[in-house]
Amino acid sequence: MHELGICDAMLKMVRGIIKDEQLEEVQRITVEVGTLSGVVPSYLADAWVAVTDGTELDGVEFVIEELEGAAACMDCGEEFPVNLTSAIKCPSCGSAKVTPLTGRDLTLKEILAT
Repeated sequence: MHELGICDAMLKMVRGIIKDEQLEEVQRITVEVGTLSGVVPSYLADAWVAVTDGTELDGVEFVIEELEGAAACMDCGEEFPVNLTSAIKCPSCGSAKVTPLTGRDLTLKEILAT
């Protein structure tokens, strides 16, 4: 479960931002997860709870926004939405030769604090 390592790194990043920006009380942390990132949102949420347990961020709201991925067919040029839960094939020509366009990112979007 690589989500645990991701959350550990994210905790360090958030702590650094809190220190650098001299933020007081953190209320919410929002991340964006692309459907082609290989990150499972429910696992990420569970891992966040585990890495923040007993820390200053324990209990802070953790919001995950899923961003749909898109790909383009290398044969016909069609662009279409995709995710990793099904075979990725062009809906127009059926080709499996596709290239991802969006949805591979995992981004710390926002730290809401007072």
